[in-house]
Order: sequence, then C-alpha cells, then structure tokens
Amino acid sequence: MDDAKSKEAARNVTHDPARTDRRDFLGNVAKAAGTLLLGDMVGGIPAAVAQQSGAPAVVTRKFTDWGWPLPYEQVSPKSKQWLQGKGWWPLGAAWIVVWSGEEMVGHVMQTQKLLEKRGIDTDWKTFVAAGFSNEAFIPGRIQMANTGALGVLALLSNKVPMRAMAVHSPALTHAATVPLDSPLKSLSDLKGARVLKRPAVVGTTTGSTNHFGFIAAAQYLGLKQNEDYTLRSSPPGDLATAPKGIDVYTIWEPHVSYSTDVLKVSRLLEPLDPYYIYSGYCYGRKEIEDNAPDVMQFINDAFMESVLWSQANPDEAISSLMSRPEYGRLGKALITKMSQRYLFWPKPTVYYPFDDPNGIWPKEEARISKWAYETGASKNDITNIEWQKARNTHYMDATYEKLGWAIPKHPAFLPKDFGGVGNLPYKPYGAALLNGPAPFPEAGELTKPWTFKGKTYHP
Repeated sequence: MDDAKSKEAARNVTHDPARTDRRDFLGNVAKAAGTLLLGDMVGGIPAAVAQQSGAPAVVTRKFTDWGWPLPYEQVSPKSKQWLQGKGWWPLGAAWIVVWSGEEMVGHVMQTQKLLEKRGIDTDWKTFVAAGFSNEAFIPGRIQMANTGALGVLALLSNKVPMRAMAVHSPALTHAATVPLDSPLKSLSDLKGARVLKRPAVVGTTTGSTNHFGFIAAAQYLGLKQNEDYTLRSSPPGDLATAPKGIDVYTIWEPHVSYSTDVLKVSRLLEPLDPYYIYSGYCYGRKEIEDNAPDVMQFINDAFMESVLWSQANPDEAISSLMSRPEYGRLGKALITKMSQRYLFWPKPTVYYPFDDPNGIWPKEEARISKWAYETGASKNDITNIEWQKARNTHYMDATYEKLGWAIPKHPAFLPKDFGGVGNLPYKPYGAALLNGPAPFPEAGELTKPWTFKGKTYHP
C-alpha cells in the first residue's frame, strides 16, 4: 500500500460518534457495550425519547476520569487473524527504561493494559538502549517500539520498513557536565585548548543523541576534533558517575540530574539544548499499517491514553514505576522531578508528529542525519523527505478527533519567538519554559466538549 492509501486507511479506521448517523452509532454502542451509554441523555431523558417528542437530541459523551472517551473500540477480527497468521499474536511491544518521559508512557501502557482493553493481546519487553531494541525490531521479534530519533535513523538507513505515529519525549534535555574541580566554565573554553592546554577528553555514547548533541555544539563553536577535543565512548549510566580520565561528560536526563543532584559527583557545564532539539518516536512495522491499520491506530490511542492517565494519576504513576528494579538507585525524588518536567507538566499535544518539511521535526532530523552521515555513524544520508515519510500524522489526527482536540498549528514546547530550525543557538524551550503544569485546554485547543478529572471543557 502506498503512503496515500495507507494514510487514507488510517483516517478511516475510526469514526467520531458525533459525526456518525445516530442510529448506526447507537447500534454500534449496543454491540460494543451491550447497553446504551448512561451519558447519552438529554436533560435526564433518553435521547431516543427526546427525538420522538421533537426535542433536540444532544449527545453527552462519556469519558474515563482521565479523559478517554468510552466505550473502547476493539480490534477487528480480520486484523487479529492477520497478526496471528504472521506469528505476531500476542503483539510484541517494547519500551526503554531510564528515559525520562518515555519510560512512564510505556510502563502505563503495559501495567494498565491499554492495548488489551482494545482487544490486542500484548507481550511487553524492556530494553536499555535503542541498539538493543533495534536488534529485536529489525527481524520482527517485536512489532512496536520506542527509540530516539537516532534509533529510527538506523532503521531508515538500513531500509527497515517502519511507520512512526507519535513523537516521544520531545525536547528532552541533554547536557555537558564536568568534574567538580574542573577549571572549565563553558564548552567554548575547549577552543585552542586555552584552559586545559591540551585537547579535552569528551565522554559520549557513540551514535547516540548525546554524541550528536555535542557534535552540533562543536560545529557551532568552531571546535575541532583532535585539536580541541577527543572523543571517548561510554554508556550514559557510566558517564553519570564521572569516571576519571574524562574532562567533559555528555549525557541526557535523567542521567544529568542523577550525576549532579543525586550522586553530586559532577556539575553542569552547559546544556546542549541550544544546539540540537531532541526527538524520539513510537512506531510500528510498516506491514501492520498495510494490513491491519486499526492496530496502528489503537497503539496511538493507547499511547495518548497513557499520557492522560499519567497526568491524571501522577502519584500512582510514580509509585508504580518506582516498583521496577531499574529505578531504585535513581530515587523517587529524581523520578518525580523528571516525570513532572517531561510528562506531567507539558501539554498533552506535544507528541504530535509534525511532518511539515520546513517545520520542526523533518528539518531538524535531516540536519542531524547529515552529521551522522558525515561522521560515519550512518551509512546513508537520510533526507528531509525520508523523515517525512517515516511518520503518518493521520493516526494522531484520528486520536484527536476522538478526544475532541484541535490539531496544533505549532509545537507546544517551542517558544513563540523560536527562530527556526538551524538558527543557532536555540532559545530556551521545552522543560526550560515550565515551572508547573502548562494550561490545557486553552482557547482554540478543542473542537468539541472534553471531560478530564470530572470537569468538562468546551471549545
């Protein structure tokens, strides 16, 4: 199926009750739920009675406490049969641990059984990095995954058919830290080895976003490899412990705060955010889109429901995540802080996978891909067009239609005066702009009434 057809299929997967013939809608509800919705009333009178009396019929939609419309739609028998024929039942899905923002979404999808509620049996796995996830995704051992954009870049470079539905952890903070006794005050101090009197040893994770965040900074600051710095590869968890023999550590959250605030073995030199805007993705195999697009749609629905559930139940979400063995060493205070900054506080619309070639994601990702190709980290130069094709915005469009949300015109995590992709250094964005929950919904963000935590909001 070509892109146009697959997008059309995604668009037609679901229908909003308010835009469906009322008789068909009630019939579908009766089949799915076995009864009429209690909320389908007009002034306390059943809508069918109101229609017979000539009174205007107004459908009041029913929502969960966390804002998801009910009843849950169910996977089609045809799609289930196709997955079973592929040996992909239960569906193989995975998320990555110790990745601020992403981790909670995956954990809640798993523990709240949000795919199972839609009739999709799921076998969940966790990985510690994109490389391990890709090793399972490429041969088809898992069919849905989350990785950063560079994990997706590896798939695109190797021509692995995939389709992204949602952006994960947009604008996640990356930073350069240094030992507590370091004489360095900024990355520009590396220029000409003027402070250390030798090339600085920069610790990074080769091929990961901290690597390319530093390369972006070095390019902007005019730093030259082997003259101003040399690179030493190490996992981010190890870099967070500030190992000896390294002058600058490049890592992402929560490793940055774990190193500086929990272990207190390093201090912040400067964030890498001004030089590179981070993105990650939730994606599935292209074969599923071609043959069972409702499954892709329900993955996206479950993704957004997980975000809403987490924002509505932050204390329960934190306690549940902290029960996992990977998080004990990090501490509840740090995980709470990270979850607030990257999941609880941002608008829930930050996950929209914009595909405008001159907008944020394809252009920024193509910019980073060029560096990856030039440095040998990617064997192919993945272009703006290829990044556009890697996503299908119609899944999120359909999810927003169900919720009654308007499609955002601009990324919610960017400042209004953002200067555009490639105009470095970037002004503060993302978590740097938040001191508490971002207001949602605001004027223009709804297309129909939406209920969250017992309060109904109107367009």
